[in-house]
Formats: sequence, C-alpha cells, structure tokens
Amino acid sequence: MAKKSSLPTTEELQQTIDLLLEKGDVTAFQADALRLNFPGQMEGSQYVLKNLGAHISIGVVFAFDVVPLPLGTIARVAWVAGAKVTELLRGNFERARVHSLGVFLIAAVPWFGYAAYLLPLRRDSRELAFLLANHTWLGRTGDTYEAFIRAKPKLIGRFARRVVPLPW
Repeated sequence: MAKKSSLPTTEELQQTIDLLLEKGDVTAFQADALRLNFPGQMEGSQYVLKNLGAHISIGVVFAFDVVPLPLGTIARVAWVAGAKVTELLRGNFERARVHSLGVFLIAAVPWFGYAAYLLPLRRDSRELAFLLANHTWLGRTGDTYEAFIRAKPKLIGRFARRVVPLPW
C-alpha cells in the first residue's frame, strides 16, 4: 500500500481487512462484519471523511518538512479552527460539532494529528475508524495500527486505543 493523499477505495479497504485477518488482528467473524458494514458507514460519514482526507493531504504536503517549525501541525490546527468557524457562520451546528476541541487538540499532536478526524468518525462508526486507522498505518509504515499499539509502552498504547477504539 503506497503513500497517497486521498481516501482509500472500497477495494483497498477490502485488502486491508484481508491483511488484518492474515496477521491475526481480527477474526474471520470480525472481518466479515467489517466487510458488510463499512460501505454504508462510508456513505453516511462523507463530511468527516472529507476532513480526514484533507488532513492526510496536509501530511503529504509537509512530509519532508525540515524547518524547526512543524508546518504540518500548524496547518492541521488551522484547518480545524477555520472549519469550525466556517460551519458556525453558516449556522450548521451539526457540522461544527465535528470540529470539536478534542479534534483540535489531537490535530496539534505530531503523528497522531493526521488522524484527528477519527475522533468524530468513531462516534458514528467505530468499525470504519478502526479500518481507516489500520489502512493508513499500513500505508505509512507497512504494519497495522494494532501492531503499533502492541509495540508501544502502555501509556502510548492506551492513548492510541482511545483515539481508535476496537469496534467490538
């Protein structure tokens, strides 16, 4: 899975499920549930997914940032703040709620910040948040998000699991 700036296709997410199953990160029953549920969940989560895609794009643009000031972090935080203000001015309070304080704070954290919009996504679809986190992590590192959590100290692992909880 190559690095890219767009959200994954249905086929790519199917491959991620297959890899999670192969690596033992999900059971066959859980893989079947993911396959069955994620297409409808993607349909219902388009606004959040567009913002997640924007953060992934910011990550691609600033992937090789060598200046001491983390421009990607500033861009992510500015995106969240700007989107919140825009939606409030439009009077769309449901969309403004997507750009919560939690998303703002996570956006300011290096590495995790690109996944900030998984917070509102997990509220509506824990399965889709889990699947996208694993897909993105596979594309960035070659291993699953679950393997990342297992390999980190407990404090970091708990934080990572709180951002992306298990869907079951």
